[in-house]
Amino acid sequence: MAAVDWIATARNDEFAARVLFIATKVAQNVAAEDPATIDHDVRVDYAGRVIRGTDNPKMIATHVISSNPSIQIQITNDPEALGSNVPDGDIEFALATIWTSRAKAFEGVPG
Repeated sequence: MAAVDWIATARNDEFAARVLFIATKVAQNVAAEDPATIDHDVRVDYAGRVIRGTDNPKMIATHVISSNPSIQIQITNDPEALGSNVPDGDIEFALATIWTSRAKAFEGVPG
């Protein structure tokens, strides 16, 4: 069952730590992005949340997996790997694509 394998991967401490580590890299890139970038202010606010460590790494991992079919396929093809077979670049790409939606979800929420 694919969803059960995806959940197990998102809840895996090592995978969640990898996602958080890469999210911190993406947060730094967002903090340095052009201020004219669409939604820059909310994106930077969320970057600060990630850098401070006030977001939940396992929820970020859940969002990464649920939003990216390529990552889903890699997990489904080798569920016992618990995401260790997912390249860092795929995680970074997924984070970049969900960044603004995560940022907007936290808009106005202290953190």
